[in-house]
Amino acid sequence: MIRFIAGFLIFTLLSCENSQERRDRFFELGNQALSNQKFEDALQLYSQAIKEDASYARALNNRGVAQMELDHPYEAILDYNMALAIDPNDIDALFNRAYAYEEIGQYKNALSDVSAIQKLQPDSAFVYFYKGLVQTKSTAYDEAFTSFQKADLLDPQNPETIVNLASVHYFKDQLPEAEQLLSDAEELLSGNANAHNLKSLIALKKEELVVALNQVNKALALAPGESFFLNNRGYIYLQMDSLELALENINRSIVLRPENGWAYRNKGIYYLKRNEPLLAQKQLERALKTGDFIEDIYYYTGQAFSAQGNKAKACEYWRLGRKNREPKSKAFHTQSCSGA
Repeated sequence: MIRFIAGFLIFTLLSCENSQERRDRFFELGNQALSNQKFEDALQLYSQAIKEDASYARALNNRGVAQMELDHPYEAILDYNMALAIDPNDIDALFNRAYAYEEIGQYKNALSDVSAIQKLQPDSAFVYFYKGLVQTKSTAYDEAFTSFQKADLLDPQNPETIVNLASVHYFKDQLPEAEQLLSDAEELLSGNANAHNLKSLIALKKEELVVALNQVNKALALAPGESFFLNNRGYIYLQMDSLELALENINRSIVLRPENGWAYRNKGIYYLKRNEPLLAQKQLERALKTGDFIEDIYYYTGQAFSAQGNKAKACEYWRLGRKNREPKSKAFHTQSCSGA
């Protein structure tokens, strides 16, 4: 009986309000639900606010946020589109749509939104920093470096900018330059987990496995349970042929971040090392479906098909890897796929 009365009172209060008051009440209730991570409730409440006022851009933007939390990026983009149709200069909606585009691998669209934000906030270090992140994901490394440099000029005390500048050098195989940047900013980067993780990746490329493991362990000591660090430690264990330790770390990483394509690549490598190429193929194909740039993904997928005796498919993936500038794919395509 108490529940019925409480519901009746809420209904009575809402029925006594005008449309704008109901809109605002639903919006605030949606904000509370979003804050409490009750995303389905937030979605419904924002929808009620929008029903009261179809041009309520703030509710459309926030409903998009709830959609993203529910892993519905395409629906979120539709909400952001409607919010921006009402107010093209809504910076929150532009940022949120950029994040959504980034999530689905539409980096060109994400960068278009970031460029629009730049015009509105030309002196924002964060805008340039985020632009650099998206450019890095799209492998536009020179452009990313320029963006991070601009961010560093506007905010020279941000350690993450230094780490990302060094990361661009790492992705371009400029390891001495990456190490020099990290060394020059050692005091600023003290206690920075991402810096230790990058040092681990650099050591791994230099085949210094013990150093790599030591550095990623330092990163995890500073950020326990960070999925990317766990995945990187799993990859190091793969190189050490400590396969069960590798699988344990990779699986933990996937539980924490199921959309990380690098983890599925590493799980594919695990199965290749176990001589289970069909299981490797399934994991590698799942990595490819993320649409992310993943180092040597076509090479390993080709290996999985080759191990199953499917040379045509293997050559198809190595050809794709060659097109995507994978040195290993280029070598295997040249060696094994004459005329393919």
